[in-house]
Parts: sequence; C-alpha cells; structure tokens
Amino acid sequence: MEKKPVSDAAKAEAAKKAAAAKKAAQSKSTATKSTPAKSAPKKAPVKAKEVEEVVETVEETVEAAPASGGKGSVKGLRIGAIILWVLALAAEVAAFFAFSYALRNGAQNWNDPEFLLMIGALVADAIFCIIAAQLWKKANRIRPNLSDSKLVRTLWHQLGVIMVLVCFLPIGIFLLAKSDKLNKKTKTILIAILAVLLVGAGTASADFQQPSEEQVQQLQQEAQAEAVGEVYWTRYGYSYHFDRECPYIVGKTPAADGGTLYAGSLDDAFAANRWDPCDTCAGGAEAKLDEAAAQPEG
Repeated sequence: MEKKPVSDAAKAEAAKKAAAAKKAAQSKSTATKSTPAKSAPKKAPVKAKEVEEVVETVEETVEAAPASGGKGSVKGLRIGAIILWVLALAAEVAAFFAFSYALRNGAQNWNDPEFLLMIGALVADAIFCIIAAQLWKKANRIRPNLSDSKLVRTLWHQLGVIMVLVCFLPIGIFLLAKSDKLNKKTKTILIAILAVLLVGAGTASADFQQPSEEQVQQLQQEAQAEAVGEVYWTRYGYSYHFDRECPYIVGKTPAADGGTLYAGSLDDAFAANRWDPCDTCAGGAEAKLDEAAAQPEG
C-alpha cells in the first residue's frame, strides 16, 4: 500500500512522542546497565530486540523521506525552479538583443528573421516561467511558508507570478518605447503576442492554494507546543533541530565562534524563518511511523 506524504502538522504532532520515546529508551538503557546480571529479568533481551526493530524502522522511513515529499524532494524542486527562472531571464535578454538587432537592420515585417527570433525567445521565456512556477508550487505544498507576516507568505507563495513580471515587463516597456520605429501591423502583432504570453504565464504561475491565516496559525501552534528547551538552526538551512548531536548539524561551528550554527527558542527559529522540523531529531520520522501504523493493513 502506497504511503501518503506527511504534512508539517503531523511531524510537529509527533515531536513530543519522539522526545518521550528517546527519554524512555535512555531510561531503559540506564536501568539495564545498573541492574546486576543475576537479577536481570529474562524479558530484557526481548525488549532490546523490540527497540532495535523500531530504530531500524525509523531509519528506513528517514531514507524513504525524499520519495514521499521530504527534505530532498523540496530542495530539488526549489533548485529546479530557480534554474528555470535563470533560463527565463536569459531568454528575456535574448529577446532584447533580437529586437535591438531588428531595429538596427531596419526590419519592419513581424515575420522577418529578427522578429521571429524575438518571438521564439519570448515563448521560451514563458515556458521556463510556467514550469518553474509548477515546481515552486509543488514544493510549497510540502513545505508552506509559515511566517507571521502575511505579506512575506504571499510574496513567497506567489513568487512565480513575480518572476513572470520580472521576465516580461522590461521587454514590454522597451517594446512600447521603441514602437514608433515599427509599422502599425508589426507593432500590433508583437504587443499582442507579448500580452498573451504575459497573461498566460502569470495565470499559470499563480498559487491559488496558499494556506489561510487559520491554517498557518494552527501549524505554528502545533509546532511550538512540542518544542522543549533550546533548538538549533543553520544559516543556510531551512529546518530547526532539537538535538545538538543531530547528524545534520553536529559538525557545525556556533555563530558566536564565527560559524553558521544558531541556537535559541523555537520563537527565535520562527523569527529566522525556520519552520520545518528536522525529520531526524524533531519528530519527522516518528510522524511517518505513526501514520503508517494508523493505516489499516491491506
């Protein structure tokens, strides 16, 4: 049976259980070491075996996380979107050069090679923007922005639309400024094509499923309720960690010593825009196990 992706809310809900499980495991380990061998109960080996099975299951779940919408998949989606937006900007620059070249050569018909090259660059610009926005929106479904500022959340989730404007408005303004050098037919066709591409790419890039204020507050409260003591985050990461020995941050140097590792309360982590609980040390893996256990056996 296929497992569904685990939401941030489910991970936050499992954080307390993860901490309790860790504490219980440590308590059992201490009790086992301090008990004389002759008085050790016969059931102890069975419990140890059960703990080992749970640990193995957690490790398997963590390894499978990227395939079900974990850290790896989100990072890959965002990197892919950024690369495509860079290509879109390059296509816009190509359209600029093609249009400038057409003006220098005195081209007047919209189907002249210079203008066709410009139109092709604009079409590529729109395609890159649309695909990039789909990747960005998919990443936001897995890891929505939970900033306290509605403006910040809106800008983050509607970044696809913003990039469409960046990739089309400059060339549009340039085209209008130089339109007096074109004949009426060519000017009308070029402006119409640009407008269609701008509106189409902008509509396709808009995120119509941005989390509501109530959903954001619920996710924040559920995550904050599970945090105990100090949490950690890095300058370039996007997760917060409960355990200083977490493999993701164990080798990091504290910011006070010139490094990239920061520490503080969960509110401090939120203020630094670190909203994602680490799958390894903040309950993500345990949340996946809880969801798998809750599903009926097929």
